[in-house]
Amino acid sequence: MTVIGNHLKMHLARGLRERARQFYVDILGCKALEQHPYADLDLYEFKDGFVVGLFFVEDENVLSEEDQLKAAWMEIKTTDPVSLERRLRQFGVTQVEFADTSRFYFQAPGGQVFRVAPMDGGL
Repeated sequence: MTVIGNHLKMHLARGLRERARQFYVDILGCKALEQHPYADLDLYEFKDGFVVGLFFVEDENVLSEEDQLKAAWMEIKTTDPVSLERRLRQFGVTQVEFADTSRFYFQAPGGQVFRVAPMDGGL
């Protein structure tokens, strides 16, 4: 048996640190974890224990927003998709057009693509 673990690492441009903090803490409700002294890394924990690690690097070491559209896409589940979509739009995320119009797809600070889905929803 195999499962996907509860950690995800992403590279973001150094200049996006504060915007990323607002996104993960203020918009998604994640808990900011203690910083690591050995890396330019911020950690955010979702309520289910999933941890996102953001490594801040020079601009030339990150994918462009266009290239992020070709990278892995992730899903955020919520009890209130309509409210989360409204907060994301107010925050100023870029909506991603996709054939599945039943979900809201967007690019987070740094260009990573997410979709919003209900907690009890299927695929």
